Formats: sequence, C-alpha cells, structure tokens
Amino acid sequence: MQSLYLIAVLPPEDLSNQIHEIRVHCAEKFGVQKALKPPVHITLYPPFKMEETFEARMFRLLQSAGSGLHPFKQELENFEAFDMHAVVIRALKNAEIMKLQRAVASVFRRHEIDKKPAGAKRLPFRPHLTIAYRDILPEVFPMIWEEYKDARFKRSFMLDHFSLLKHDGKQWRRISDFKLSMMMRQAELFD
Repeated sequence: MQSLYLIAVLPPEDLSNQIHEIRVHCAEKFGVQKALKPPVHITLYPPFKMEETFEARMFRLLQSAGSGLHPFKQELENFEAFDMHAVVIRALKNAEIMKLQRAVASVFRRHEIDKKPAGAKRLPFRPHLTIAYRDILPEVFPMIWEEYKDARFKRSFMLDHFSLLKHDGKQWRRISDFKLSMMMRQAELFD
C-alpha cells in the first residue's frame, strides 16, 4: 500500500511552539487554516508517495544522506511572500542547509524514487517555515502581507537531524529522525 511521506527539518519544540503561535494568530485573524495542518518545518523534500514496504530501505538511504554532514546553526529571519500564494518565515540559506537538501535529493535521484513525469519541474530550494498558504484568497493576501512584511523575527537553532514524516490520512506523524554526523569540535557548537 502506498502512503504519503515528507522529509523535513523540525525545529526544537520551544521554537516550533513560537512559530505555531504566529500561524494560529494568522489563521484566526485572516481565516486561513491550511498552514496549521502540518507541523512547523523546513521542507527538504516535498511530499511523495511510496510503498510502505520500502520504508526500511528508505531509513537506511536517508541515514547515509546525513553521514558526513556536521550539525550547524540555522538562522531564521523575518518574513517573505511567495507570489500571492504564501507567507513564510525565511530560513537563511547557508552552505550547510544547501548540502543537506542536495544530499537528501540525491537519494531520490540515485535510487529513482518519486519519479516525476517528463517535463515536471522542481522549484529551486528556498528554505522557509510556512505561516499561511493554499487557502489564501487573492483579496485577503494583501492584508496578510501588510501584517507581516515589516515584522521582525530573528531566531536560530542547532540543526543536528532531519526527519521522515508519514501522513496517516489525518495528520503528519514523525516516523524517524536522521542524525547529522557529530564529528565537530565542541567549540564550533557555540560559535
């Protein structure tokens, strides 16, 4: 049987709760609910379908994607809009998150998982945490953007793992975490 999966970075619980409160405020004020469904996350590989019998192999493949990559500080800063479709918190691009995303995507390419139809286009990776999307009405978007365009948000967290999530028909559930290798000096953790 096929299920829906997602590969993502889930920030620490306290930070996730702060961001979720922003999502709840936006949902209540502007009537947009879709962003409340998934957990707070940075997508590394968008939702894809695969046979559940492939899960154990996927665990091994994703573990290899995290090996050789060091934990790093991921910074979040302010809000941005994707056209008139989404309002997000920007996760600043850095070499480490780009390497992590490429390592995860290469698992899919090398093992021909989630083959897209010919001509299907993948958007470039823009790390972010979604505040509102999908159910934003065109006439409501300018009001949402006015609320967030000049708002300040600056946080960071140590990114030392990523997760595989599975949709159970009602919500996303984390089914496995994949550690980045811990081969870094103690001093680098606190720089």
